[in-house]
Amino acid sequence: MLLGRIAFYSVVLSILAGCAAGRTTVDVAAPQGTNPATGKYVRIDSTQDKRTFTVAPPSADMASLDPAEDSSDASKARAIGRKRNGYGKALGDVVLPEGKTVSGLVESALANGFQQAGYVVVKPGDPNFASAAPVNAEVIDFWAWFQPGFWSVTTNQKSELHLSGDIGALHGAQTVRTRVSESKQVVTTSDWQEIVEKGLAAIASQTRNLVSGQ
Repeated sequence: MLLGRIAFYSVVLSILAGCAAGRTTVDVAAPQGTNPATGKYVRIDSTQDKRTFTVAPPSADMASLDPAEDSSDASKARAIGRKRNGYGKALGDVVLPEGKTVSGLVESALANGFQQAGYVVVKPGDPNFASAAPVNAEVIDFWAWFQPGFWSVTTNQKSELHLSGDIGALHGAQTVRTRVSESKQVVTTSDWQEIVEKGLAAIASQTRNLVSGQ
């Protein structure tokens, strides 16, 4: 039994360490929704990435970038996670492809949440844009990480958003927090995509509940 556990844990460590050096690009699909036929109009004026990145994070759930890689604002805007080996050492970054940003994905999730709550989300150039209720968002936290265990590996994603507006049950400034986790026997690169997309779905759901007063 002990040998079996050791063998399993060795496999987990090798998977987590595999391709850990260097930056890995993972594509993530933005949540897509459909406007209801009728409803009050909402516009998302801005979604700003206000995350704080730590140079030497003491835990895996803190945003950080490999100091050996580019750490410009453009790279931070695309960062969604950081690879680590089985002993917790921070390794290569996990980032979105060029042209995609965390703030863009979050804005899509927010729009989807408003649509689920029965609101019509409009963009510049759309009819009723000027008269639509404005909403602003700040991304305070948005991060994914893997947590190795003795028999399995847990994938995690968390977010914290500050929303401001006056629509439905949203009055003034309020906070949306989400946390999703999944247990895996074997993890692959695609699990980064899966857990982040689940995190975005959680943002949409929490936004719907917030404006609906649930």
